[in-house]
Amino acid sequence: MLTEEYLKDNLITAYFIDVKKENIEMVLKSEDQKNTYVEVTPFDENNEQYKILTKIISLDQIHEITYKRIKEERRLFEKQMIDIAKKEGLILENNKIDTKFFNLLVKIIFEEKSEDKEELFTLKIALFELDKIKNSKNTELKTKLRKAQTIYDTLSVAFELTK
Repeated sequence: MLTEEYLKDNLITAYFIDVKKENIEMVLKSEDQKNTYVEVTPFDENNEQYKILTKIISLDQIHEITYKRIKEERRLFEKQMIDIAKKEGLILENNKIDTKFFNLLVKIIFEEKSEDKEELFTLKIALFELDKIKNSKNTELKTKLRKAQTIYDTLSVAFELTK
């Protein structure tokens, strides 16, 4: 059982550890001050450990520490996800295209025979948004672009239109 005196000297921090805020984790220094350990106490006003804890740190402080801890954990998680995405070539870094992108692009254009009509449609929409294609007077090539059945054919016509 933790005493008020022990907590005064050894409590480092305390925060909720579950979404329902039913349990509080206390981070404590060992008696020799060389190590740290954790104790969990229920958030229950009738619990003796909780009563002792709230003599040292208020419930508002515990809520504030919990909020800051969650916010910092999220920041670290987001940073880690961004680092992984950069490493995998999923996002650009300093507006430079990762060389893996070109390998994927070549496969899509020359090797894969995509049956996905939605991908082809999305590509055509993007191409028709280009000013050179949108404003082109060459209705024959624009019709050919609309009717193209593969990514390769679609891009070939787009290149002809933008010459």
